[in-house]
Amino acid sequence: MTQTRPIIERSISEKILMTGDYYLRNHPGGISAVVAYWSRNIEDLRYYPIYKEGGKLTKAWWFVTSCLRMAGRMIFDRKVRIVHQHTAADGSFWRNAQISRMARFFGKKVILHVHASRFKDFYNESDEKDKARILDSLKKADLLIVLSESWKEWFGSIGIESGRMTVLHNITPEPTTMPDSRQEDGLTHFLFLGEIGQRKGVFDIIRAISAHKEEAAGRIGLRIGGNRNEDQLMQAIKENGLEEIVRFEGWVSGEKKIRLLNWADVYVLPSFNEGLPISILEAMSYGCPIISTPVGGIPEVVDNNGILVTPGNEEEIWRAMSRYADNPELIRTEGEASLRNVKPYLPGGVMTHLKEIYLKILETKE
Repeated sequence: MTQTRPIIERSISEKILMTGDYYLRNHPGGISAVVAYWSRNIEDLRYYPIYKEGGKLTKAWWFVTSCLRMAGRMIFDRKVRIVHQHTAADGSFWRNAQISRMARFFGKKVILHVHASRFKDFYNESDEKDKARILDSLKKADLLIVLSESWKEWFGSIGIESGRMTVLHNITPEPTTMPDSRQEDGLTHFLFLGEIGQRKGVFDIIRAISAHKEEAAGRIGLRIGGNRNEDQLMQAIKENGLEEIVRFEGWVSGEKKIRLLNWADVYVLPSFNEGLPISILEAMSYGCPIISTPVGGIPEVVDNNGILVTPGNEEEIWRAMSRYADNPELIRTEGEASLRNVKPYLPGGVMTHLKEIYLKILETKE
C-alpha cells in the first residue's frame, strides 16, 4: 500500500519535539526502528537524537548538542507544546529524565514513551534512592506510553495511575510481496532478525540445531540477520559444522530484509526479555508463525499463531522448529492467524492512535 499523505500533518507535528536514539543509517535498537517507521508518517518530524552509538565523546556530543538545540526551540518557538521522549532503561532513562526536567521548566507537556525490554530489572535492581527518582520522573510525565497491557499492569503495580498511561502498539509497515524470493528446496525456512547476542537467544538457536544436526540436515534452513558480535556468531556456526544449515546475512535492511521475510516460513526469536519486538510484528505481517518466549508483550500477539518456549531452553526450541518442519499445514494455518493478529499494528491504526493522543493533550488547557 502506497501512502501519499502523512497521517500526522504539520499543523500537529509543529507543536511537538521528539527525542530518542539516532535512527538513520541502520542505527541498532528498537527505538531507532520505531522512529524510522514513524518518520514516514509524520510530516516535518522535529526529532532530536540524544543518543548515538560510539565512544564516550560521540555519545556526549549528541546528548549535549541536542539538549541545547531543544532548549533554543522551546524558548523561541511558541508553537511547541509537547516533548515526546522515547526511552529505554539505564542510561537512556537518566538522560531522558534530564530532558523531562528541562521540558517542564519551559512549561511543556511531557510524554514519556517506554520501550525498554528490561525496565523491570532496571527498576528492581536499583537502590531505594534511585527507585524513588525513577518513580518521580515517571509520575511527573503528563502521559506514559507503554507497549502492551502487561507493561501497563506492571507500571500500575509500582504506583503509576492507570489514567496517566496508555498503550500504543509498536508499528510494522505494510508487507511487500516478492514471489521470486521463495525457494522450492524442500527445506523449512527459519529466520532470525535482531541484535546478535545472548539476550535475543540467537546462540540458543545455534546450540539447539547443533544438538540435532543430523536431523536438521536436509530438513531446515536458518538465516540470521543482525549486527554486533558477528565474529562470535560466525565462529559458532563454523565450530558446530552448521555451514550447510545456517547462513549469516549480516545487517539486513531495505530490499534485502523484505526478500528474507518473503523467503521465511517461520520466524524465531527466543529472547530473554523484550517489550514488544517489531521484528515479530514484521514477520507476522508476512504470514509467518512465530517461535518466541512468553516475555514482555509477546504473549499478547503470539497465541494461536506460534509456539512459546522457555527462555534458554534449547530442547524446546528444537522441538518447536521440528514441529513446523514436520507439519507444513501448520505453517499455513498459523501463518494465516499471524496475518489476522497483526492488523492492529499496521501503520494506519497505530499512527491514527498517536494522532489522537497528541490532539487530546493539545486540547488540554495549560
